[in-house]
Amino acid sequence: MEYNRLNALVYEAIIFTCRFYPLRRNPWIRKILDYCLDDWSAFRAEVAMQEVDKQIIEIHEAWTREQKEKEKPIYSEEAPDGSEAQKLLGGSMRLTSPWTSDRHEPSS
Repeated sequence: MEYNRLNALVYEAIIFTCRFYPLRRNPWIRKILDYCLDDWSAFRAEVAMQEVDKQIIEIHEAWTREQKEKEKPIYSEEAPDGSEAQKLLGGSMRLTSPWTSDRHEPSS
């Protein structure tokens, strides 16, 4: 949506100035505020949407990090059974992946 940036700036400046001086009773100030309100509203909506876009990007990055963390394989090692080969190797390795099982338990 197109808006007049000068009108939005004037509205912001008047609102800021009204914090320190009681100007809102002035009929000229009220007319200026009425005239600039639509442009200021469009400006504020654009600023809000930019903040929402930044939050969306942050959420997507967090989801990507969480997804990578969930997809990391889980390694576990069992104690040696008794055969000489497994004693030398230190037991069998098991690999678990979250896309094969929802329970995250080692598969045989």
